[in-house]
Amino acid sequence: LLCANLESYGNPRFQRFSYKPRTGMGIPQNSLGGTTRSVECASQCVLSLTPADNIPLTALERPSFFFFVPKMQGAKAKFQLFDQNDRVYQTSFDLTSTGGIMEFSLPADAPGLEVGKNYQWRIVIRNSEKTNDLNGFVRRVNLSTVNMTTKATGQPLQAAEIYAQEGIWLDMFKTLVDAKTPETFALIQDLLKSAQFEAIATQPLLECCKSSN
Repeated sequence: LLCANLESYGNPRFQRFSYKPRTGMGIPQNSLGGTTRSVECASQCVLSLTPADNIPLTALERPSFFFFVPKMQGAKAKFQLFDQNDRVYQTSFDLTSTGGIMEFSLPADAPGLEVGKNYQWRIVIRNSEKTNDLNGFVRRVNLSTVNMTTKATGQPLQAAEIYAQEGIWLDMFKTLVDAKTPETFALIQDLLKSAQFEAIATQPLLECCKSSN
């Protein structure tokens, strides 16, 4: 259980904010390779900012992914998405800034994820000095009916709490990042620390990229 306590903010509607992973959502075995989470690499390698033990979930057709990217001059990236049969999407882009937390969202021209289906992604970030090859999984699920209604009418913290209760890490994180408030920045830091990303939890949020296709 990953928890971030909001009691210090004095908000009676959000006295406790917690992320509860769904059961039975372990990482599939047919992986392209593991992601790096070693202590030595914590602030020097590209990292996928998701918990290590469960497949990250989304309720969106085109979710957002978050990465820590260390300082790199002239960095370029290639992102690929695969279903169980083949590659379904690929794009390349230049990184406009590094040394912090980068968001990459599947664009409108990418195929929408199907509910109940596992996908694998790969991102390669390189410059003239080094190459980082990172990959992971994503699975699209449905929100419960009652929470779909509540999320649609709620505020960002309420929506993020709903995603957290349903074990949907990617959309929870995205909602907190988009809110851009002192509360949500503090929650992002606490959640990253709880997911064993203490070394980069206070890194800035970066402007992502520009297309190089």
